[in-house]
Amino acid sequence: MGKTATNLSIVLGLVTVVFAGYYLYTQKDTASLGFSNEVPNMENVLNNTKVFIDRRQMLDQVGFNVDFFEDRRFLSLRSFTKPIQERPIGRPDPFADAEVGSGVSNF
Repeated sequence: MGKTATNLSIVLGLVTVVFAGYYLYTQKDTASLGFSNEVPNMENVLNNTKVFIDRRQMLDQVGFNVDFFEDRRFLSLRSFTKPIQERPIGRPDPFADAEVGSGVSNF
């Protein structure tokens, strides 16, 4: 690497570090990681929690009847799928022209 390219890399690296530091410095006042004990905020959290608990209780009461899967008609169903045939994959030389050789290899 030439001397000019090295100097350019160092300058660009320093500019990036300065920009990242300035960005983080300006963002430190906007982000708050602490919890707030404000009454409206706590009431909102408690209301959302109550709604979550109520919905969870409703979902716990839901039941599924799985007797259908044990029925003899369901168990007698058969699959009509066809097995996938093995095919050769790739070429011995991926950079060679497509006309050269068979074009496939068996690994």
